[in-house]
Amino acid sequence: MSDEIASAALSSSQKAIEVTAELIKLLAPLAKSFLGEVYHKSVDGINAVGGKIVNARSAGTVSNKGLIAEAQKAECGISTTNNFLARDAERVAEKAKQYKIPVAIIGSGDNLTLEFLERDKGIVQQITNEIMQERLKGAPQSVKCFSVGENNVSSMKTLFEENGIECQFVRGTNGKISCIYPAENAEQVAVLQKDYKAAHTSVEMNCTFTPDIPESESMAAIRSQIEELQGSLENAEERGKFYAELSEDKSVKFPEYSEKNMERVYDQMPDAVRVAGKAFWEEQGYALAENAKGIEIIAPQTDENGNPVLDENGEQTFTTVTVYDISETNAYEQSVGKKISELERDYDEEKVAAFSTAEKKNVLVSDAASGKSVEINVDGKLRKADVAAVMRDELGYSAVQADIAANKFCYDLGLDKEKYFSAPSQIGNINALKTNIRYESDDLTIRDVRYDAVNFKDGEDTHLILQNGENAIGLTPAKMSRSDMISACINQLGLSEYQAEKAVDKAVKIDDQVRSRMEERTLDERGYSEELRIERTSDNTFTVSSRDKVKVYNFTTINNEEKIAEHFNIPKENARNIIDKAKRQSVLQNRIRSATKKKKQPQTAETPQIKTSKGLKH
Repeated sequence: MSDEIASAALSSSQKAIEVTAELIKLLAPLAKSFLGEVYHKSVDGINAVGGKIVNARSAGTVSNKGLIAEAQKAECGISTTNNFLARDAERVAEKAKQYKIPVAIIGSGDNLTLEFLERDKGIVQQITNEIMQERLKGAPQSVKCFSVGENNVSSMKTLFEENGIECQFVRGTNGKISCIYPAENAEQVAVLQKDYKAAHTSVEMNCTFTPDIPESESMAAIRSQIEELQGSLENAEERGKFYAELSEDKSVKFPEYSEKNMERVYDQMPDAVRVAGKAFWEEQGYALAENAKGIEIIAPQTDENGNPVLDENGEQTFTTVTVYDISETNAYEQSVGKKISELERDYDEEKVAAFSTAEKKNVLVSDAASGKSVEINVDGKLRKADVAAVMRDELGYSAVQADIAANKFCYDLGLDKEKYFSAPSQIGNINALKTNIRYESDDLTIRDVRYDAVNFKDGEDTHLILQNGENAIGLTPAKMSRSDMISACINQLGLSEYQAEKAVDKAVKIDDQVRSRMEERTLDERGYSEELRIERTSDNTFTVSSRDKVKVYNFTTINNEEKIAEHFNIPKENARNIIDKAKRQSVLQNRIRSATKKKKQPQTAETPQIKTSKGLKH
């Protein structure tokens, strides 16, 4: 098990040593020195089993004696763990100060003992998790991933290609698609995601589709209600009714104030209906208006822990706080806006229903930013690619904006998605990469973890995408240590330590098998060992090559076994393995590797170019 996980499992995988609260209470009246002696005898007894603390030193936010004193005050037990890494000591002490809890760190060498109050177990666990997350960020990762909608795959792929970043896509068991990219490009990808979000927002705000259909009676009635609500924003009477109704809402527990404070409220704002602090209104989902002035009242003064602050005579001290009336919030505007949004959705649904039965289906596409517009006829042959082309050619949209707008066109007009979204090439690639690798020997505890194998243009290593529910991670067994992969499975997939061990075992096994599919180690009749390279070049064909020979075979040809055995002077058993490995290869991945190999090894007169899959080494 990695030292990272040993360090992180402060209270979960290590047995805690506890001095109970009852013992602290019994010993509280005694001298601190006697309490310390009793406590350390108990610790020493445990250390005789788990390893003695030699050359003990004390660090942390308090000394070990100071921690005992804190335990006395809190009438609380003490917990410890004796398998804590020295390199984490400084960060734990910093975070303990941040969370305002006492901890003591004792020992020397790599493994130390961490002591903390029993009441603070939850906070210590939180500190542990934060340190593990920090460690994980620095752990070597070859690939990362994020979720993307199926209809956004093509635009996301375009955005990556425009910026020279390679990506692949895999579909999870939950139907969601993950975009996989090299971890070294994480910062650039973060920028691209912001750019994509900005493009999406721009299209949503500026691009509108207006069907050329007459307004029905029901649509007119809805429009009338919307206009009435818009007018009510300036209606003081309607606004007053809303405030009165909200103030009487029994489901909302408004804060109560003293009679003197209510007098202060009346003096400063006679028309106030309901007053509360800014935090309360924000909890209700409201924001203060820009011109909100507030009302000053008096409240008891408390310290950062919520305890009352007393003066030199032991009397409660008071301070001035500001509260705001409901009329100083956006509660009314928000309520009206919500009703208008609901009616607008109803109007759009009515419009879509009318559009679906109309004989002529012409749509005016407008872009508010440029002021341009174009008309599109929606016939049975219209597809997403057609609309995207119009957006680019007529409205000047970028490829990414056009793809997003074409999606919006379908959803806003309620078109038949199955007919409209003809599968782009990237969806075909997803299906080619879809493996969901399973073995009969899979441990039951990881049966819900999905595995997909992905390669990039570099062709050097196989990246495994593990998905567990909504979580996904990328592992590269050839470049990551076992402990790093286990840590990633625990912290990013939410697996237990046992599950993580089994998940990594399977990942290594898959990686070994993917590599072995590209080659076959044989022994010819002369006893010479040779490595034959295997590459599937199409749905029906594959090549087998040695150092001096390349042969092409067709899966539909009979007696391939005998031909391969004869051509390469190998046993039929090896020939059968070659055919089986060729069948299990991905044509798409082989093309990626081949393109990379041509780029890395240009053809020369002395060295004929041979199609192989050298990227995956045995």
